[in-house]
Amino acid sequence: MKYIPDMNLLRAYSDVTDRLPAPTLAVFEFDNKKLIYCGTKHSADVSFQLIDKCFNDYDIDCVVTEVHRNAEPVKIQTHTRSSNELTYSARLGYKRDIPVILADSSKYDWFTDLLKVDSNYLKPLQVFFMLDDAYTYKQHFKENYSIERALKNTIHKYWDDTLPPPMTREEFQEYFLEQFGIEITDDNISDIYITHPEWHCPDNNGSLLNKMWSDIGMISRDPYMVKCIFDAVNSHDCVLATFGAGHLNKQIRILEQAFGKPTFVDIKA
Repeated sequence: MKYIPDMNLLRAYSDVTDRLPAPTLAVFEFDNKKLIYCGTKHSADVSFQLIDKCFNDYDIDCVVTEVHRNAEPVKIQTHTRSSNELTYSARLGYKRDIPVILADSSKYDWFTDLLKVDSNYLKPLQVFFMLDDAYTYKQHFKENYSIERALKNTIHKYWDDTLPPPMTREEFQEYFLEQFGIEITDDNISDIYITHPEWHCPDNNGSLLNKMWSDIGMISRDPYMVKCIFDAVNSHDCVLATFGAGHLNKQIRILEQAFGKPTFVDIKA
């Protein structure tokens, strides 16, 4: 029997009223198969402990995890236990010589998937990725990233000749002021995500970037995650899925329709 997801059951996080906590361990048992879905609390010690528990308690033969599909397995395999529980679960899978599926769409996928839906996403996407680039740089190197560098890097990564020209630096600043009422400069572009966390929280609160983040999940990320989970279940008997608990909340109706109601395991046991 081949299991096929009903993607019509995917919910936006804002539409989930019966939210499961982070972390949550949900075990689906069906047709002599198991799907152990570890809905993590990102970077928390309890999430690492929960992943260790899964490997100890179940005969896992495949790992599906929230890591970008274009990540380099060699780098993951050589990591020590880091602050990221998702790469940690992948590394344990590699260590045990079982298949590991990197099940998050890439940032390039986010860009192209949204543009396939609506070309009006182009300007918001440019803003989103320029801010993401500047924030990521500062997290790694502890120094500010200029608008010009964010612009050049975003164009290099995502633009091609089929797209209209991107906004110039001046157009970007004007558009940002118009949308957010904030004058963006070389001094603050790297800190916007920190000073305005509401722009990238799971709930859609109506802001431009928050809607962008929600749409990236619904259009690109979660559909790819679900596809990978079902591919794993169709090919293996005991699959460990490690994703942030928010994704479990969004996907659970799809999983229940295909595999039945899960058992929720006491994570303290």
